[in-house]
Amino acid sequence: MSDMVKMAEIARRLSLDLTSVRRFIAKEGDSLQIEVHRGKGDKILLTQADAEKLIARYQARRGPIANEAEPSATDDRFGFFYLIQLVPEAVPNRVKIGFADNVERRLGEHRTAAPTAKVLKSWPCKRSWDFAAMDCITRSDCKLVLNEVFEGEIQGFIDRADAFFAIMPNPDSPERELSEHSPLYDGGPRDDAEEDEAASAVIKPLQRTGPPQGNRSNINEPFVRRARR
Repeated sequence: MSDMVKMAEIARRLSLDLTSVRRFIAKEGDSLQIEVHRGKGDKILLTQADAEKLIARYQARRGPIANEAEPSATDDRFGFFYLIQLVPEAVPNRVKIGFADNVERRLGEHRTAAPTAKVLKSWPCKRSWDFAAMDCITRSDCKLVLNEVFEGEIQGFIDRADAFFAIMPNPDSPERELSEHSPLYDGGPRDDAEEDEAASAVIKPLQRTGPPQGNRSNINEPFVRRARR
């Protein structure tokens, strides 16, 4: 399966999360005649040709996907959380903290104003983790200068960041296993006939299987008040 494309790669190219990619496959798979394959761990795979068809269909409907120079607004794209020392020779305890798709490009941007800036460390990160990581890393033993620039002990910043990312999953980790009750299970939601059948299976035990005997009431019959004689 060397020519197979993983869901994570399609998600990266479309700047979407894995759930959105699964939904789009479920919605457009039949019309595009896409065949879903299963790899190790039951992960969804597409052939290179099917992946390109899916990406082309999405781009035709939503417009071209922003490149790295123009980051998209999605909160689930992958990147890096970085720690940059801005002026190491003059203010060694001043750092810039933040998220970037490309750390080297971000460093180059900072060097236009701070030529001696250098990257102290970076960590694989999702965009949606940005604020949580920032709050954790700057929660103590540092002071805010402006925006995402702080002053404090360098090793303290690194240690708090290491501790935060140690408990976070790998941003490119395998997709979560779907419940058999999920509408995304096996490529899409159940149709109306399947839903009616499932509902009937739940209701059936309550339905009357024969005429009531004597004066015994039935759970499915409406209550009727008898007139007094």
